[in-house]
Amino acid sequence: MRAHQERQAGVMSGFSARRPTWGTVRRWGLYGVLGSWFALTLCQQANRPHPLGKRIDPTSMAIPNWRFFAPTPARHDFNVLYRDKLANGELTPWREQEISKDRTLMQMIWHPARRMEKALFDVASELLQASEKVKEVERIQLTVSYLALLNFVTNQVEHHPDGVRVQFLIAQSAGHDESIEPRMLFLSDFHSLDTSREPEAEEEDLCTTS
Repeated sequence: MRAHQERQAGVMSGFSARRPTWGTVRRWGLYGVLGSWFALTLCQQANRPHPLGKRIDPTSMAIPNWRFFAPTPARHDFNVLYRDKLANGELTPWREQEISKDRTLMQMIWHPARRMEKALFDVASELLQASEKVKEVERIQLTVSYLALLNFVTNQVEHHPDGVRVQFLIAQSAGHDESIEPRMLFLSDFHSLDTSREPEAEEEDLCTTS
């Protein structure tokens, strides 16, 4: 009888040892949550019209999306140049407003100019896309991207003291690869800087190049 009780006690103790504790349940629950999060993150990166992760988290705040440069990463830089027309009709040399500047280690911590660089890059990209779809000059000049760049080169950069009109240009370059020549993509019309000093002059046509 005593031996039977000892065997029964041993079985119960073994069962108790194998029974999962609350800490084990929480740990495996955490593993399940993290595993599901990882799986949904992988689904979010898929190049599909409506990925599962996007349906669960439309804002991508909980399930990250790292396809910022995918599937076609940017391989070129855009360059915004501008020049002034003087009161006597002469033109100043082209001057570049750099969009992407050389990076420094300090910019990993503090880089307030990054917002301006990103804004210029996005506006230039949007204007180029609009110029491919819209062929009428007047309609291109009324797009938000065109007006934004015009406002920038009119009010945010330095001009010649005798300048009365300004023109901007968007070019494409290979970044630090100087062996590839830049290519002009978009040339704006001339626009007034100061109407009180603007002489009578012929209008120059806006043109785009592919």
